[in-house]
Order: sequence, then C-alpha cells, then structure tokens
Amino acid sequence: MRQGSSPFHERRRAAQRRVALGCGAVLVAAAGCAFIAGNPPIETAAPNAVDAEGAAAALRLAEADYEQGRFAEAAARADSLDAAWREVEPLRPLADRALSVAGRALEAQRLPRAAADRYGLLLARAPADPLETATLERLVRVLSDTSREAEAVAAILSTPRGPETVGAEELRRLTSALTVAELRPLTETFPPETAAAAIVHAHLARLLVIEREADEARRLAARILEGQPAERERTTAEMIAGTEADLGSGNARIGAILPLTGDLSEVGHVLREGIELAVERYRDGRPSGFDVELIVLDDESDPENTAGLVRSLEGRDVIAIVGPLRSEPFAAAARARRNPRLPIISPTATEVLNPAPATYSLYDAGTRASDVAEELARWTLEELRLRRVAVLEPDGVGLGGAVGAFTRTIREYGGLLVGHERYDPGLTTFQEPIEAVAASEPDVVFAPAASASGVLAVAPQLFYYGLYNVIVVGSEAWAEPAVLRRLERFATDHRVIGLVTDRVNPGTPWQRFVTDYERRYRKTLRDNIMPALAHDATLLVLSALDGARLPIPAALAAYLESGPEIEGVTGRLRPEAERSVVRRSTEVRMLVDGAPVEADTEELLAWLAEVRAAPSPFAPRDSLRVDTLRTEARRRAGAMSIP
Repeated sequence: MRQGSSPFHERRRAAQRRVALGCGAVLVAAAGCAFIAGNPPIETAAPNAVDAEGAAAALRLAEADYEQGRFAEAAARADSLDAAWREVEPLRPLADRALSVAGRALEAQRLPRAAADRYGLLLARAPADPLETATLERLVRVLSDTSREAEAVAAILSTPRGPETVGAEELRRLTSALTVAELRPLTETFPPETAAAAIVHAHLARLLVIEREADEARRLAARILEGQPAERERTTAEMIAGTEADLGSGNARIGAILPLTGDLSEVGHVLREGIELAVERYRDGRPSGFDVELIVLDDESDPENTAGLVRSLEGRDVIAIVGPLRSEPFAAAARARRNPRLPIISPTATEVLNPAPATYSLYDAGTRASDVAEELARWTLEELRLRRVAVLEPDGVGLGGAVGAFTRTIREYGGLLVGHERYDPGLTTFQEPIEAVAASEPDVVFAPAASASGVLAVAPQLFYYGLYNVIVVGSEAWAEPAVLRRLERFATDHRVIGLVTDRVNPGTPWQRFVTDYERRYRKTLRDNIMPALAHDATLLVLSALDGARLPIPAALAAYLESGPEIEGVTGRLRPEAERSVVRRSTEVRMLVDGAPVEADTEELLAWLAEVRAAPSPFAPRDSLRVDTLRTEARRRAGAMSIP
C-alpha cells in the first residue's frame, strides 16, 4: 500500500480536518477583534497579482511587534494576515508563519487555550519543517501545562513525525496521566500499528487490568502484539495476553537491598524486620491474594555494590525493590535498572538527587518539612485568622526549605510577616533572637525544629524570654514522644503542630504496628521509626500489586503513578511520580496535657486572650490571678533554670 493511503493515514487526515473546522471560528473572531482594535486585515492584491514582497514586509511588522514585546498587537496583526492569505496559494507559507506568530504572541500573553487553537490549526495545514516541528513542540507543551494531555497525545499521533519529534519517553509521560475514559477515543482513532500508538494501547491495557476488565485487556494486548510495539510495550502486552489464570493471584517476588553487614548493619537488620512484618501482615490479611516471596540482598554497607545487586534482582524477576538506604545508592539503583519501569522505593533516602521514573523515597527531608509548613501557614490564616506572624529559625539544620514554604504561604494568603530571626542551635541560650521576635508583637510564631533535642532546647526559652503570650506553631518534632515525656506543660500546652504520624495516642496505626512488632520480634521498639518506614515502603509495593492485579513492574509503576492514597504506619501515603517522593497528609493538632489532640480554634483564641489579659508571669507573685488556668505553669516557669 502506498504511503498516505492506509486506513491509519485516512483517519489522521480526518482528525486534521476536524481540528481545522473547530479552529476556524476562533480565527474569524480573532480577525474581527483585530479590525475593531484598529488593526484591520491587511489588504492584499487580487490572486492574479500577488505582491509577495509587500506580504513579506507585512509579516515582518507582526514579527517585530512580537520581538519588541507588543504581544497583543502581534497576535491581532498576525491573525488578520493569516485570514487574508490562507486561501492565496502563493502566500500560504507566509500565512503559516503568521499563524505561528499569533500562537506565540497569545502564549506570551498567558492565553494558552487560544495559543493551542492556533498551533492546532497550523499543524492541520501540515506546514513544512522546521515550522511543523517547532509548532508541535509548542502545542504539546501548552496542552501539557493546561492539563490537556489527551489532546497532546492526539496531536503527536496525528502528526507524521510527531512521535519522532517529541520522543517515546515524553509520549509515555503524557499517556500515563490519562484515564480509561480519555484513552478509549485515542485507541479507537489510532490503532496499535506503530510503536507510538502501541504506547497508548498498552497503558489502556494496564488500566483495564486495574479496573478488573481482564478479558478486554487481553484482547487489547493481542492487538498490540500484531503491530510493531517497542520492547517495553511488547513485554507488557505479552504478560497480559499470556495470563490465563484470574488476574489478582499468582507468584510475585519483591527484592530488597539492605546493609546486613558492615557499618550500617544494625540499621539494615531493623529495616529488614519492618519489611518482613509488612509481608507477614499481607499474607495474613490476603490469604487468597498473591503468593509473595521476599528476596533480600546484602550491600555490605558499600554503595559500590548497588548496581550489581539491582541487576541480580532483575535477573530473578522481582516486581519491585525496597531500598537502598541512602540518597547516593538510591540514585545509582535507578540508573542501574535495565527496565526503567521497575519500581524502586527507598524507605530512608533523605534526599532525591535526580527524580526518575518509578522511583520513590519515603523520607525526603525537604518534602516532609515543607508540606507540614505549608499546611500550618494555610491553617493559621484560614482557621485562626491571625495575620501577624513571625518566624524563629534554627540555622544549619536543613529547615530553610520549610521556613521558605511557610513564609511564602503566609504572604499568599494575605498574612503579615512582622519578624524573622535566626539562632544558632549549638548555643545554650537564644535570648537575643527570641526577644527580638517578641518585640515585633506577633500573634503567631513559627518555631520549627529538626529533632526532639532541638525542641527540648528552644521550647522552655520561648516562654522565659517573652513568647508566653503568642500561639507557637511548630514542626512535627514538637510531637516526638521524647519531647512530650520530658517537657513541662507550660512549654508545650496550646502549641500547634503539623502532624503526619501520631505516635502518642492509642489506637493509631503506629500503636498497632508497635504491638505487632514487639510481639513478632520480642523486643521493645521504643521511638525507633526506621522499621515503620521499611514497612510502609513494602506496603506501597504490596498495595500496588493488589491494585494493578498483575505481577509485572510496569503495572505496579502505572498504579503508583496514579497517585493512590494508602493508610500507612507513618501517615497517609501518596506517591508523587514527578518528584520521586512519597507525600503524607498533614493533620493540624494542638498539644494539651502532653498529647496531640484535634486543634480547636475557639479554645486557642480563648487561651490567647486570657494570657494577654493576665499579668506577666514574671511579675511579682502577689499581682497574679490565683484562679487563672496558667497558675501552675507559671509557678514552674519561675522555678526553672535556663542553661
């Protein structure tokens, strides 16, 4: 069959005609607006006397408007030129260029939908390269930025060199954002004859498996195999088409890379216990589910061993890998995979050096702290409705991102940042910065700390040096069990915290985990969160296995990329594929009697009014109200000694 006469190309041309018809009305309206705005369509000579030189000069005026930042004028002029020239055969290349100028000018004015209309119409006219390539790239970017991934995928598949221009990985990324409802029309329009179209069909097949439409998924997989899919889509299709048993059962191997010997062996063994406990809980809770086998390899606390261990686990057909522990080996593991869709989940990597597909860290320090800070700032302005906010920041402990997120959110929600002081947490007293914050007369003070020891050092001094009559907002470290056990109530009560893991109150997922862990391993867990992180990393894999219902890495990766929310021991877990992190929902709590409880805005505001109406806790004792709720706390504060 000659090029351009296949059913595929006929459908592409039909799609192009539909796009052109849809955009025609927009262009007519734009030309009318240009006329009203004082930019009437450029008069052109009759078709039998085309003034090509004059037309080129007119186009240069539109391009000059764009280059000099007169975007509205450029868009109006370019639209009118296109309307005048597009039916004049000798001037069609100039009309195409004019339409490109209009699209870019509209994009510069932050009118992405109008810009996308121009780019779509231009592609439907099949301009010559390099204009076609540049237009497709711009159209895909604009559509992606406005959550119109389905249209972006359609544009790529409709353009002869679209897949080559955009690349398979970008097409996979766009396709992974689509739902079953968005994918079905695309698969009907573009059959899986090419590697690019097979990407769309394979993703639909994976989602159909997740939706428990196994028969339709198998039929779709068989059609993919009749075409020319790339290796990744062929592997997925072969797995789905070859599955004879009911989906949702069978064998599944999970790999783990841990330091069982060497300097980090103690941590490695504790993490292994958390992984094993997650698998045991799965087996007990889902006896009819997958038969899960755990394969644990020792990296000997040496990051140089990571790449070889990843390939060894791939050779044993694992569906996912838990580990490695640290950020550098975690990044190395992602690079070492032969299959970039093999999920790798580190329970403890504190930093994501290079986000990569199907990789996640549960413990990215920046993400955890910033998410909590943003929610606290929003809650302060929306719920407490207190605008005067100050910040007391410890230097050199990695909380700059959290403080930045807090202050940025305060400003976005209309708050007033009245003070921002820093202190050296290595010192023993912080009188000067605390008194400077107090002098700014805030209603709320954000005082994050990176650890329990940081809270223990700063919390009593806030009260002693003048911040006894403000609402202190703190990071999650304020709710560490060690903090609540050791601090007096005057230093903790009515403090507001952002909490993702409640490790104090009974009946929480954490307390149930502690019970199971101590029963299983016959030792006290205390406050060690490490095994819980390993448990939750494994829980993500097992939840993806159940959700995907297919024991292949690509299916698990697709499920995790859908952003499911999973109840874990360390919080409500939500994978974020673009950043390779696992985010947690933040609950705003207040501390009362040494425990985090639901934040009560009325109680907090009443407490604030009371302490401001009462005499200073450092005034002579005969001036204090005996019946105040703070009498006991003030007595203790007067008796304490600050180091």
